Formats: sequence, structure tokens, C-alpha cells
Amino acid sequence: MSGPYEWNVSEDEDDPCVEERPVRSKRRKTNTGKAKTRVSPPPEISLSPALWLDLPVGNESGLKCGDGAFEETIDTLLPDYIATRDLVQDRESERSAENKELRALSRYEATAIIQLTQNTNETTDMAFTLADKIALRKLKLSRERRRMHVSEPLKEAPLVPTSLTPISKVAVPPPAPSSVLDGLHAIRRTRYENSFLARLNGYKTLRTDGIIAINWETRTPWMDLMTDIQDHYYFAHPMEDEPEERRAPITYASLQPCHLRQVHELLGKVFWEGINVSDSLQSSPERCTVIATYRRLVVGAAFLSSPQETYITYLAVRPGWDNSQIATTMLYHLLMLHPNKDVTLHVSANNPAMLLYNRFGFKAEEFVAGFYEDYMDSQSRGSKNAFRLRLRR
Repeated sequence: MSGPYEWNVSEDEDDPCVEERPVRSKRRKTNTGKAKTRVSPPPEISLSPALWLDLPVGNESGLKCGDGAFEETIDTLLPDYIATRDLVQDRESERSAENKELRALSRYEATAIIQLTQNTNETTDMAFTLADKIALRKLKLSRERRRMHVSEPLKEAPLVPTSLTPISKVAVPPPAPSSVLDGLHAIRRTRYENSFLARLNGYKTLRTDGIIAINWETRTPWMDLMTDIQDHYYFAHPMEDEPEERRAPITYASLQPCHLRQVHELLGKVFWEGINVSDSLQSSPERCTVIATYRRLVVGAAFLSSPQETYITYLAVRPGWDNSQIATTMLYHLLMLHPNKDVTLHVSANNPAMLLYNRFGFKAEEFVAGFYEDYMDSQSRGSKNAFRLRLRR
């Protein structure tokens, strides 16, 4: 047989069924200057489960050695081979829950399935399910294991400690009465405006009076934190319906009576206790006050003493809402309400708000020592000295 494959030759030279292997002469390889072409090794040929026939020398067996000897011999052995294969398949096969016989795929069947799926995917955009992709991946992995001569991992049975006693089967509880199930299904979700979440976050704007501006773009760290908490909750409870309204803007408006309690708490935390701005409701609040709110929460407040004096008494932002342009927006709208008047204020010497006032054009006119001694706590880190700033128009 010509080509890269050679048959094994028996040592008996008198065997008429054996051909001598042609002897190939060795030639010295010379370098011609051309790139050598690497010849890939011949593919591995697996003859299992084919049968190797070892014919005896001579005619003692009565088998012919000429043409057709292999066909006549394999015809006599083929029924036994088929019967043995069926026994092996029956021993290795399993039964499914539907009492159907399940057997392992042969190498030919596995390769045919892989080729069929590849050709089908190239010709038609067929979408395979996750189970199909997992099964196809396992077939490819088994094929690569055989090519690399890696044995399949053994499926060991789980170890059961002998010192433990098995738990008895839990009795299945009886089904719930239909009246109970009908009552549960009849319960409807509470409307958002009547829910507890609406009481916390607010459902509608408290009042439309005194609205100065509405900002939908600003996102503060506190808002992002609340959004992450809500997203995590509804991700962990997918069966619950999300509220219809989850996002709200920051609203800038003049001082309203409903704001007073939160404004007093805010100014007490930022400055000192005992601040009362109730009289601002009687002295043109639409021109001298700017309150920033998120739903029902007051997050910032800015006050002028009066339209005639235009002295900024307080400018505060709730902790956790700073560095979000809220103070800048409130100061801007407060100044725009008095476009042709100078505005003055006092600020502590080490207060970072000095940078904000400088951006708006405020200039220091006077340094006042001990300006906040009667107001600030002795343990406060803020400086009791102050600068008097003025914005000239």
C-alpha cells in the first residue's frame, strides 16, 4: 500500500498473503533556499471497535487468502460483534423518568451533531436555548479530551457519613382552602399616594405658591444612596411592584409656614441653637427667602434681613447634600431678586463658604474680631472672628 501508512509484515517470508514492504531509499536533503513546508502528521486512525484478523500461516484454517478473504471472514464474525455491542449498550444504558431508554452517544454521532449545529448556525440564525448550548459544549469538551488522550473524570457517589441518621421525609402540608387563596388574590396593592412610602417621600408638591425654580438634573450623594437602596430591595423582591413615582426634582421656593420646623432644625445644626426665622413670613418672604426642598425634606435655606437692607443673615445646606450646587443656586436666586442693590454679609474667617462668595464677586471690607463670641459654642471649631463682605452693583 503506497502512501504514508504501512502494513505490518509477518516474519514468515512464505506467507502468500503478505506483501513485502517497499524499501524507500534515503535521500540527502539539500537546502534550496526555499522555506520549508511543514508536513502535518497523518490523522490518528482509530480502528476500535474493529477486529484485527490474525490469519494463520498456510491453509490449516480453511480460509482463503486471496481477494474476498476479509469479507468472508468478517461476515462470520459480524453477528457476534453486533450481539456483543447490544449487550454493552444495554448494560451502559439508563432509563428516564418516562421509562425511555437512554444511551451514550457514539463518537460518530457526537461528531455529526457538532457538525450539524455548526452548519445550521452558519446558514440560519437559529437561536439555541441555554440547555442546547450546555449540551453542545459538553460534546465538544469530550471530543477534545479524546484528542488530547485525557481520561474522563470519574463521577464519584457522594459520601454519606455513617454516624448520621437519615431525616424522615417531611409530610407535605395539605393545600390551603380555596377561600383563603381567593381572599389573598383579592387584595390589591395600596395606591402610591396612600402608601407609607408616599408619606416618607411625598407624592405631590406641598404648595405651588412661591415656586422659583425646579431642578431635575442635580443628583446628590443622598439621592443616589436612596436609589441604590430601593433598587436592591426590588431586586431581592421581584414579585413586588415598584412605586409609580421614585424620582423627584429639587424645588426652590419662598418660605412657607410648613417649612418652619425643618428650617429651624437645619439652622440649629449648621449655626447654633435657638434661631427663629418666623418673622420672615411677615417681611416679604417672596423677595427675601429661598428654600430648597426635595419632596417634603428641606435641604437648604437662604435669608435676607429685608428688601431695604439686603443683608444675608443665613445661608445653610443640610449635611449630605453639600457639594451639589444647592447653595450656589439659592444665592443666585436671592441676588437676582434684588438686581440693583448692594448685598452685604458676615462670614466666619475659616468658613469654606468664603470661596463661594468670592465667585459671586463679594469683596472683604472689614475684619471683625470676636463677631460670633456671643453666638457660637466655646467648643466649636469655627472661628469667632468674621469678615464683612460686600457685593457692589
